[in-house]
Amino acid sequence: DFTVYEIIEDYKTLNMSSLETLAVLNSHFSLYVSWCLQQSLVTDNQNHYEEISLEQMKGCLNKVLIDKKIVSREQVVEWTMQLPNPKDQVVMLGLFEGMKGKDFADFVNLRPEDVHGNKLVLVDGREIIVSDLLIKYIEESIAEKVYYSSSGSQTKTMPLADRGYVIKNYPNTKEGTSAFAKGRIIYNSIARSLKYVGVLDYMTANSICESGKIWMIKIRAKDLGISAKDYVYSDYIREVEHQFGCKIVKSVFWLKYEDHLV
Repeated sequence: DFTVYEIIEDYKTLNMSSLETLAVLNSHFSLYVSWCLQQSLVTDNQNHYEEISLEQMKGCLNKVLIDKKIVSREQVVEWTMQLPNPKDQVVMLGLFEGMKGKDFADFVNLRPEDVHGNKLVLVDGREIIVSDLLIKYIEESIAEKVYYSSSGSQTKTMPLADRGYVIKNYPNTKEGTSAFAKGRIIYNSIARSLKYVGVLDYMTANSICESGKIWMIKIRAKDLGISAKDYVYSDYIREVEHQFGCKIVKSVFWLKYEDHLV
């Protein structure tokens, strides 16, 4: 029975930073109200959730939090330089440069033989070009034999098992672990890295990926001498989709990030 005004005011109190999450929530409410209409339970016989546009939903998001989540390449590089372990540096900068995959498969499955100069051949068959700095971190990760774990004032070293991957695990990690479990190891390592550099309260793996997409769009648009908006709405956006292994809905992406692309 909420009016459009009441729905919007309620959404603002949720303090969300993800347009997709709010859109899904709105869809669930809309489906519920549709069922209520069939049962004659809605006072004014209208589904006001269907009237809420993406533009209105965007206005309900916490803009301050969104702005904090979108970071520059310089900031990500600065964070990586604070991390004591090459494998964690590979993951953080790799996220910004296009690596992720389902259950972080791009990291879990990367082998030294998948590295060809600045080109990486990823598990899904994608070939992407990455920076000299990421290649440096990858080479150091291949060579490293111990992992430095910091908790409080104590720093411990643990041996790493070389099983033919760029990202090595501890010797007690079982070889037959599921893809999901292997992905959780990467997920947990990202959380530790973000905590180490002091940004765990607002940054996520996805935030770093999204920041990387925005950075790439701005760089490529500048290279091509066109506006970021023209780049997003052109076929050039496929470059970003390929680099990050994703599908971009142009109108939604622009609505979400136009403030960061102008």
